[in-house]
Amino acid sequence: MGLFDSGKNFSVMDSYGTNTLAFQINTVVENGAEIYSLEKLKSFIEQVDSGFKKTFFFNPEPEDGQRKEVVFLTLKPGEAVLNGAEYLDGKLNIGKKPGYLKYTRLKSGSDDVEYKEFKYSPDFRRPITIVDPEIGDEVTPTVFFDTQTKEIKAKIKLLPHKYYIAIEVRND
Repeated sequence: MGLFDSGKNFSVMDSYGTNTLAFQINTVVENGAEIYSLEKLKSFIEQVDSGFKKTFFFNPEPEDGQRKEVVFLTLKPGEAVLNGAEYLDGKLNIGKKPGYLKYTRLKSGSDDVEYKEFKYSPDFRRPITIVDPEIGDEVTPTVFFDTQTKEIKAKIKLLPHKYYIAIEVRND
């Protein structure tokens, strides 16, 4: 069964000028501590009369009774809205954003390109994502191994005088 044949999905409607991104919050236990990461969900987009129907897919599919936490970032001109949701047994329940989720607006203040660095977990998962609201998608990070700290890190290129949205899952 292919990803787009799955029955384990959900859909949202975006009006024209609106773009919704969905991220799954993953949790693993490493060395006795919970490690959170964000994973953008793949989607299939269909044009409908009032805008776009966007169907999001989990990969791997959740098993029956398995709860998935989802974060929605809805972008509109000059506005961004963050919501949380729970997916369980084929039903999506939208609520407020989880308390351990940080949402900030970034702006490169210099006249030069800036680079922001952040850590990845050893399994190449990251607790933060940077979204460019102009293109309505994640900024692709460059992943590297820092030989001094012996850690896997990533850096994001921020263009001068441009706004970005950072979403981070924290366990502090």
